[in-house]
Amino acid sequence: MKNKDTIYDIVVHTVNLILLGAIGFLAFFSVVNISPHRDPVSDMFGFGTIIFLTVMWAINYWFQFKKRKWILPIAGTVLFVAIALFILDVGIPFLYDTFIR
Repeated sequence: MKNKDTIYDIVVHTVNLILLGAIGFLAFFSVVNISPHRDPVSDMFGFGTIIFLTVMWAINYWFQFKKRKWILPIAGTVLFVAIALFILDVGIPFLYDTFIR
């Protein structure tokens, strides 16, 4: 039983480190801007997106570690990616167009 728990811990930590690395990658490129004109509203939406993704990752990680079921790392990762892509592709542009333009 101890070996099964150790393997589960390794899988959960590895999957969540990859997800956190993806959030860090997005955060880096939302901070580093090579264009000469910086839009402060765009920076605000980028910061809000990074905060939202980090909170969503933390809840996902906590839930996986607390419940200790093997389906959760797979389902949690798929749901995280689906929600993140939806927010980044649909949610943020919609909010930006609705409230800014």
